[in-house]
Amino acid sequence: MMTCEEIRLALGAHALGALEPEEAEEIDTHLATCEECGAELLDLEGVAGFLGKVSEADVALVASPPQQVLDRLLRDRARRHRRGRLLVAVAASAAVLVVGGTVWTVAQQQGAGQTAVSAPVADSPLRENAPYVASDSARSDGSARSDVSDGNEAGDASESAAEERLARPTPTPSRAPSLLKTVEGEEFAGADEAAGYRATVSASPVNGGTNLLVRIAGIPVGTTCRLLVVGADGEREHTQSWTIDRKTYEDKAVFPRETRIPMASIVRFEVVDATGKTLVTVPVRK
Repeated sequence: MMTCEEIRLALGAHALGALEPEEAEEIDTHLATCEECGAELLDLEGVAGFLGKVSEADVALVASPPQQVLDRLLRDRARRHRRGRLLVAVAASAAVLVVGGTVWTVAQQQGAGQTAVSAPVADSPLRENAPYVASDSARSDGSARSDVSDGNEAGDASESAAEERLARPTPTPSRAPSLLKTVEGEEFAGADEAAGYRATVSASPVNGGTNLLVRIAGIPVGTTCRLLVVGADGEREHTQSWTIDRKTYEDKAVFPRETRIPMASIVRFEVVDATGKTLVTVPVRK
C-alpha cells in the first residue's frame, strides 16, 4: 500500500503515462479516495499537455546553445582580460612615479643641507668690536644666570615648604564610638567517649531567643541529626535536622540553628538521631 508521499512522487510519471500498468492501477485506486492527491494530479495534467507540444527540434535547441551565444561569451571574456591588463599597467606606472618623486625630494633636501653647513661665515666690519660685544654679552649672561639661580633657589624654597606642609599629618576628628555592641557567644562542649562522638555548641542571645552554631565530630556519615534544647523549667525544643555527609568533616561545617528558649534558661543540649536516640549530651555550665 503506497502512502500519499509516494503517490505524489509518482504522479508526474503517471500523468505522462510512463508507469507500469500495475503501479498505475494502484495509483488510480488511491486517487479515488484522496482528494489532495487528485487535485495535484489535475495540476500536472496541464503540464503534460504542454509537453506534448514540444518538438524534437526544440529539444535539440535547448540541449546545445546557439553558436551566437558562445561567440558573445568569448568576446566578453577577452574584453575583460584586456581591461584587467590595462589596469595593472596603470597601477605599476603610478607606483614608479610615486617612488621616483620621493627619491628626488629626499636627494634635494640632503643637497640643500650640505650646502648650508659648508657655507663659510662672511667677514663683517663688526669683527673688531666683537670682543667688547662678547664681554657685554658675558656680563648680561652672568647677571641673567644669577637672576635665574636666585629664582631657582626661591622656587626650591617654596617647593620645600610645600612638601613640608604636605608631609605634616592633617588632624582629623576622632570617630564617635559605635552605639551597637557585639554580643559574643558562649561555647559549650560535650562528648561520648565510648562511641567517639563529640559536639560543640556556640550560643548567643537574640530577640528573646538564642542563636546556635553546632559543630560535630565522629558521628557516622549518613546520620540525620537534630539538636534538642532543654530549658530549666523542663521545656524541650527540637531544631531543624541535618544529615552528615563526607563534606561535613572535610569542610569543618558549622550548622546554624535557632531556639526560642532564652539563653539564660538553657541547661543542656542533646544531639539526637532520627529515632530520638541521644548521641552526645552538651551540658551548659552557668
